[in-house]
Amino acid sequence: MGEKVKIESLVSRTVALIDRDLRVSRTWEKKGSVRTIDFDVLQEMIYDPGVAYMFEQGILGIQDMDVKIRLGLEPDGAKAPENIITLTDTERDNYLRNYTLKQFKEKIQELPREQVIELANYAIEHEIADFPKSEVLKRMIDIDIISAIKLNRADKEELKVEE
Repeated sequence: MGEKVKIESLVSRTVALIDRDLRVSRTWEKKGSVRTIDFDVLQEMIYDPGVAYMFEQGILGIQDMDVKIRLGLEPDGAKAPENIITLTDTERDNYLRNYTLKQFKEKIQELPREQVIELANYAIEHEIADFPKSEVLKRMIDIDIISAIKLNRADKEELKVEE
């Protein structure tokens, strides 16, 4: 048995890694789920553009910087992520509530597309309806946060009426 690598799902949807040749099948059902894969197997899989995309876009993440460097996901000598920036819920909240519009626009340019989508989903889930930031996100990823919040509220009201 070789070195095991812990891989975490960083998105709020089901994610799967399947490679029939390497006999690998891993599924992450929800955000925060962790699965392990042998380093040698992951090193083979990372050559697949689809697998690489999942890590580069922050769909799946590896906490161990040494492993990320050995897989070519981060540059040699990196002490903190440089290529793949992923956000915690606390950081998402900070982006949406505390950053000025100028800071927000600058910082989201550093994020992979999938992490920007997760930021929008967080805003919807927590009903953070900052109009200027919502407009920036809408232009970037075509998700209308304000409308989604309104629709969710309407659904909740409809459910209350039915009860």
